[in-house]
Amino acid sequence: MCGRYRIKDTDQITAHLLEAFGIPPWTLTARYNAAPSQELPVVVGGGDGRARIATMRWGFVPSWDESEKPKLAPINARTEGAFAKPLFRQAIQRRRCLILADGFYEWQRLAGDRKQPFDIQLRGGRPFCFAGIYEAATATRPDTFLVFTTRPNSVMAPIHDRMPVILTGDRAREWLVPGPITAEQLTGFAEPYPAQDIVAQAIGSLVNSPRNDSPAVLGPAGPEAEFHLE
Repeated sequence: MCGRYRIKDTDQITAHLLEAFGIPPWTLTARYNAAPSQELPVVVGGGDGRARIATMRWGFVPSWDESEKPKLAPINARTEGAFAKPLFRQAIQRRRCLILADGFYEWQRLAGDRKQPFDIQLRGGRPFCFAGIYEAATATRPDTFLVFTTRPNSVMAPIHDRMPVILTGDRAREWLVPGPITAEQLTGFAEPYPAQDIVAQAIGSLVNSPRNDSPAVLGPAGPEAEFHLE
């Protein structure tokens, strides 16, 4: 799954938005521990074919649920089978989006109930996007979104059995192209990002709490940390 991520290098991400999507300079707030239920920047395609930034709440709430405390608000969806699910079908065709990031966090299960957090990023710290879908706002809440997940590559597999769908370059732009896609196309987008371009680093436990949203969460794991990457 993907339950936390970061938007650390805002200058680099802003430059990426201009280069990749033609989005003019945008004031981004650095986030070191973005978490579900928070309102976060998302890229959407406009009807005129131009991409734009929107602020959305993380946790996809179906349009028919207008309650203030919805019972259903998934933060992730498996690409496998998502195409056939009524909850996601319309959004896959009409409301695809990209979630801005330059890193994400995942927890490796250890013996007992212990977990070791990892910071995962692209080699060189390059910005990227998660593939997602969103649901339109209602009278009681803003637009909401989720992140698609896929099977892990060889770097992620020792850490977790899922990883987010990561898109860069042309693939990211293609995800935003208006119009329906097929189940086969969704499967193509969901190919795990190449392992040789992914770097995972064990970090300390500060990231465990979303209240900790500062560079300190990226501090390395202490000498007492136990984990395995093979």
